[in-house]
Amino acid sequence: MNRGEALDRFLPWGGIALGTAGFFLAHQIGSDATFQDCRVGSPWIVILGTIVGLAVVAVGALASWRVYSSDSETEARRLVASISLMCCALFAIGIFLPFISAMVIPRCWR
Repeated sequence: MNRGEALDRFLPWGGIALGTAGFFLAHQIGSDATFQDCRVGSPWIVILGTIVGLAVVAVGALASWRVYSSDSETEARRLVASISLMCCALFAIGIFLPFISAMVIPRCWR
């Protein structure tokens, strides 16, 4: 299997795979910056982690959208792509809501 075939097989699953990676990345950066040692944590770290996580989720959603919007795809691939797109929406919510709480709750609960 060459690189093009591997990429073509991955595209419908892109939202699930990259969405999970983006969610994990944003969660780890945000929780480490907020709770590990709040004296050295900065809101900018949380903001950066959120932006990077949402960008990774968006790349996964775009990969799945290419398959979902194509008329030449099979129904099975379009189904996987639509589930991936819905997962990306949930991952984006899962990144954004903790971001809001990290911005509202003061550091070290002062």
